[in-house]
Amino acid sequence: MQLSQLFHYPVKSCAGFSLTQASAQLSGLEGDRCWMVADSSGKFITGRQWPRMVLIRPGITPTGLRLEAPDMEPIEVSYQDYLQPQASTVWSYEFQAWRGPTEVDDWLSFFLGTDCRLLYIGQQSQRLLRSDASKPLTFADGYQYLLIGERSLQDLNRRLTNAVSMLQFRPNLVVSGAEAFAEDEWKVLRIGSVVFDVVKPCERCIFTTVNPENGQMHPQKQPLATLNQYRAFPAGTLFGQNLVARNSGLLTLGDEVEVLA
Repeated sequence: MQLSQLFHYPVKSCAGFSLTQASAQLSGLEGDRCWMVADSSGKFITGRQWPRMVLIRPGITPTGLRLEAPDMEPIEVSYQDYLQPQASTVWSYEFQAWRGPTEVDDWLSFFLGTDCRLLYIGQQSQRLLRSDASKPLTFADGYQYLLIGERSLQDLNRRLTNAVSMLQFRPNLVVSGAEAFAEDEWKVLRIGSVVFDVVKPCERCIFTTVNPENGQMHPQKQPLATLNQYRAFPAGTLFGQNLVARNSGLLTLGDEVEVLA
């Protein structure tokens, strides 16, 4: 088995990008979900409510971010401008993040059509994994990494009238060479030099119905409706596995994936 795709998402719920190599850290892939769009109280907003968020393309620069979106002038975001403490919330997690210039907030608010602001996790995240307080967490929903097997997506696409891309499920790590849903049985694995614990399956939501190309929800709620037919469990409709890294290291496409338990 091999690591066949790597993805990161600099701003939570915004466009994701494929990588050939990435630094895997205890907090997640370097630069992954270190920024978040929030309402005026600091509570996260996502593509579940505002599907147009996937059309915002954030590019990491040496000094911060460059944000692009259809019919908008690009705007530069600098780390050094994000110095104002801001109480923030992701689900029931409450922790401190950082707020910056109102010009960036206005840009996002205009594009999305709702009052919002951009938050930065900071050089050192104030959020910690609930099950292991030694592991920092960025603005990700609940865990640092999401893994999906290539053949699991192929199995789903055979059941759909119109195939969907892997980006619709927003994984970080994609593995080739395993049977469909083999990842359901994995407990510990090594990718390159990094060892991961498989913590729990990922419960899927309405965000999976948002097309990353046009920012629109599928009118028949696909592919979630099809997943509901054969991947519904007491814990929810499951697709992919949440992982936590035991150590840091460099991940490269083609790295061997070894199941240790």
